[in-house]
Amino acid sequence: MNLHTIKNIQRLQSNPSVTLTLPTHRTYPDNEKDAIRLKNLVNEAISRLEKDFGKRESAPIAEKINRLAAGVSHRHNLDGLVIFASADYAELFHLPFCLPERVTVADNFLTRDLVYALNRSPLYLLTVLSEHGTRLFVGHKDALDEVNAYGFPFSLAEETAEANPSQDISHVRDQMITDHMREVGDALLEAQKQIAAPIVVAGVDRNIGHFKEGARNQAQVMLYINSGLNSDSEHQLAQRIWPQIKEALAEARTRVNADLETAKSNNLFVGGLNEIWQAVNEGRADVLVVEEDLHIAAEVSDDGREITEILGGSVGQNGYADIVDEIIEKALATGAQVKFADNGSLKSINPMRGMAVITRY
Repeated sequence: MNLHTIKNIQRLQSNPSVTLTLPTHRTYPDNEKDAIRLKNLVNEAISRLEKDFGKRESAPIAEKINRLAAGVSHRHNLDGLVIFASADYAELFHLPFCLPERVTVADNFLTRDLVYALNRSPLYLLTVLSEHGTRLFVGHKDALDEVNAYGFPFSLAEETAEANPSQDISHVRDQMITDHMREVGDALLEAQKQIAAPIVVAGVDRNIGHFKEGARNQAQVMLYINSGLNSDSEHQLAQRIWPQIKEALAEARTRVNADLETAKSNNLFVGGLNEIWQAVNEGRADVLVVEEDLHIAAEVSDDGREITEILGGSVGQNGYADIVDEIIEKALATGAQVKFADNGSLKSINPMRGMAVITRY
């Protein structure tokens, strides 16, 4: 699941629309209890449907919920599970981040928890280079989920290098691999449009060299891992690479403050809540930095230009229980990078707020 998928789900309007979210577990014996908790959640959802809409009208949606829940293999659980069901739509997603245990019945699907989890999770895109099958994974901590999209997996296995008498066949083969790696890099750029995360590239030295020569997205690569890991299972691969990725993510976070200080010196720093809102709306934000657990309730003016923090009280029609997620989404939509910082780490840079923007101009 990515922000594009969530946006499509947000557009669906149907009453009733049922959303079930559940925290799940990857390992035995905890994942055995997930089955019981899911069954209880399904029963709660169907009971509420029948009470509010009647048994006859609820039956088709109840059937969809039961069918999706029955198809879950709890041995393959990740950290969270969500079920969406209405008269016109039904889908289940396993997600690599924790979700609250909740049932909602409304005229649209509840995606707030997904937006929050997706935006705040330290995700990364891992590509494992191989001439026989370059693969893409979305990583969340030490867990990997393979992605079969954007052209992945790529393979040169069926292609044969051909050379005329004046050419060196090995040079032709090298150029084929470099061109192949250029395609991989372009596909990674497409993936980043949907999953705003740093890129990790793993492979043997030769293939990494071809990637560096051919790919056009060097600036987005956080880490290169020199190793032949292509034949590893997802679990083995995750266990081997996570220590290096964890260290690289930590180093990237420590560099954020230095980047913000440089931006201040160059008059490219924005730190006020209203100024940040305007920068992301106008597409001036190049980098948005947010402390990981920051939440701010705010109200947007009628013309959408200004926001005012809500200090206590209820959220009105133009209000957001958490304007931070809205700012993150707007920043991503205009091509800005979003980087997360440890809680409290921006205090010396921006004492009033737990976020800041580096502007493009």
